[in-house]
Formats: sequence, structure tokens, C-alpha cells
Amino acid sequence: MIEILAVVAIIAVLIVLGFIAYSKQLARARDARRKADINRIQVAVEEYEKDHNCYPLPELVKCVPGTGLQPYLKQIPCDPRTGDSYPYDYDTPATCPRWYRVFAKLENTSDHDYQPQIGPDGNYSYVQSSPNALSPYLSGSGFYGCKAGLCVPVYYDARRPGIECDPHYGDPDCYGQCRNPASNCRPWR
Repeated sequence: MIEILAVVAIIAVLIVLGFIAYSKQLARARDARRKADINRIQVAVEEYEKDHNCYPLPELVKCVPGTGLQPYLKQIPCDPRTGDSYPYDYDTPATCPRWYRVFAKLENTSDHDYQPQIGPDGNYSYVQSSPNALSPYLSGSGFYGCKAGLCVPVYYDARRPGIECDPHYGDPDCYGQCRNPASNCRPWR
């Protein structure tokens, strides 16, 4: 009887270890798919820019219905686990964006492309972008700053953490401060 229990225990341990290894392989496969999906999106977005002299707005890069980048990409892929669109960040408030970033959340933290705390609210770990895009550590902050006399969105930097420059305001008009050159946003040091 003891021998049977020992054999059952060994088989149970092997099944658990096999399940853990299988789960890790599934996560790696989903991460490989995410990277391939984002690469396909990046190629389509760059082709779109060549024809339109602007990068697309985010509504064109949604996976449902997924036809916004045709003929460059037949169907925009969704995240393999959640089914959601990959987050697409762009040059706001532009109607003709000059840069973009596409993010994903990798499951395998030992992946060589894994970058912790990047993108919107620092919730992502993989990015592809246009060559002139902002650092992936910057994400929307809900704050605004004066740059060249204009009130524009300023970003949150997950590495510090903090807003990219001072002074910054919670008002999209910067409380009218942008007329004063002394109110221009100065990078955080």
C-alpha cells in the first residue's frame, strides 16, 4: 500500500511540474505572438505614414473592427490573451501625428525585450515606435505645460517618477500662463 501511495505521489508531482512548464511555454508563445503582432502593426503604420505624411490616429489602430489600416494590414491583431487592442500612443493633440508608440504587456519577465514600467501609467513592458518617438518611460499624466507659448500635455516619467517638467498645470489652458515666457516648462533635473 505504501508503495502505491509513493508512486501516486511521484506521478502527482510530475504532473504539477509538467503543468508549470507547459504554462510557462504558453506564456512565451503568447509573448512571441505579441511581438510579431506589434511588428506587423509597426510596418503598416510606417507604410500609412509614407502615403499620408502623418501617422494614423488611434481609432484606425483598433483591433475591432480591425480594418482601419487596410490596405497596409488586412486585420489589426488583438492581444492573444485579453483580446484587447494594443495600446497606441501618439503625438497628442495633433490631428496629424508625427510619432507613435505601440505597447504590450509581456508575461515572461526574463524575455530579453522585457522593459519594466513603460507606457501608459507604467503598465507595459514592450514597445515599438517611430524613430522620433518619446521615451517609452513617458506616459500621459493628465497635466499640461507651456512649451513655446502653447499649453500642451506633459508626460509622467516612470523612472523618476514624476512629471517631465515644471511648472505643470492641471488645466488644459495652463491657467493662461503660457503668455509669460518665464512659465515655459523646464525639464526636471
